[in-house]
Formats: sequence, C-alpha cells, structure tokens
Amino acid sequence: MLEGGCGKGRHTALAAEFGARGVVALDLSEAVDAAFANTRHLENAHVVQADINRPPVKRVFDYAFSVGVLHHLPDPERGFHALVSKLRPGGSISAWVYGREGNGWIVHMVTPLRERLFSRLPHRLLDLLSATVAVPLYLGTKLLYRSTAGTALNRALPYAPYLTYIAAFPYREQRSIVFDHLVAPVAYYLRRSEFAAWFERAGLHDVRIEHHNANSWRGFGSVPSQAGREVA
Repeated sequence: MLEGGCGKGRHTALAAEFGARGVVALDLSEAVDAAFANTRHLENAHVVQADINRPPVKRVFDYAFSVGVLHHLPDPERGFHALVSKLRPGGSISAWVYGREGNGWIVHMVTPLRERLFSRLPHRLLDLLSATVAVPLYLGTKLLYRSTAGTALNRALPYAPYLTYIAAFPYREQRSIVFDHLVAPVAYYLRRSEFAAWFERAGLHDVRIEHHNANSWRGFGSVPSQAGREVA
C-alpha cells in the first residue's frame, strides 16, 4: 500500500494493523518524525520523507490512498495522478478531499482569514488559538450533537452530519482538526464534478464518488488490468 501524505501516521498505523503486507507512507514535512515514532513498532509500516508529486518508489503497489492531503497541494490533481502512476495494473486508489458543497461558510469566512492571517502566525500561537475554538467545539459535540444523534433535533442542528461524526473524537483530535483548518496556506474545496474528473482523466474504472458527512468527497477507482487495456 502507498499512502500519499501521512502526517502523524494515524492512517499508516491503521492500514498496517489491518493486515497490509506493507505500507509505504510519504510526507514532505517534518511530520515524518512523528509518523515514524507512532509506527516504529509495526514491521510492515515504512515512513519516507518525499514529495507526493514525485514518489521515489516503483510501480508495484496494489492500493494507494490519501486522506485529507491532496486538497492542500498547489496542484491537487497532479498529486493524485502521481499516486495512480505507482499502481500496478488492477490496483486501486482511494482519496478523501474537502468538498465545496456544504462548506460555503468556510470558503467565504474562514478561508480569507486563514490565507491572510492564521497561516502566517507562529505555530505555537496558532496552537493556543486553536484551543480557544476546540474547547467549545468539543463540549458542543459531546453535550449536544452526540446526545441527540439520530433524532429530529440533531438533523436540525447546523453542520450536523460532520459535527455528530467527530463527536466521537477525543479532545486532542478535535484540536488537531481545528489547527489543520487554520494552519494550511493552501486549501481547495472541490466540487463533485471536479473531483470525479480526476478519476476520469486518470483512466480509472469502477469509480465511486460519495458525499461524506455532507461536507467532503471520498472517491475510489481502479487501474484497468493488462487484459482490459489490450481489449480497449
């Protein structure tokens, strides 16, 4: 398996523990140090500091995935195609990206502040600022969204699918989510049609695009087998 952008290695560990024969996780940032520390006990997990756009690996992978990373690249589709290029015939890829649908308030309110202010702040200061948002967020998700899950009241709440989903996350994870939304200098919020076009232009088949928590997109597709290519 090939992971495009591993961050602290949370998904790397999950994939390795789930039973992958081997997981090669790429990240360009210093987060690889945390990813290595968090996965060093797993013999089938390998962390490499490298650019997603130029993966230093051969075309040997059965599966590639990228969770919450491609939309932060200057050219998200280029990174997607780079991962596809390392899949063997018959291999598959999954990706999760921010959606434009359902995130209008972030695009128009949070994004300008992130680009002009938050992403330029020292990380220690931004971490403290994240806490001021994360504390009421955590309390709200635990006391309101989680307690009303599955009810008409929950469905009437703003941003209900997503906030109910993260209500199960511990405080530290919710604080990391807030920090990630503020620190990134680049963040694209993609329409379904834009995201689906990546898979089409990559020549993938068995494509499935799903709306996740009413604010993001997850997609899956497979590289044609050699036989399929010969028929085509």
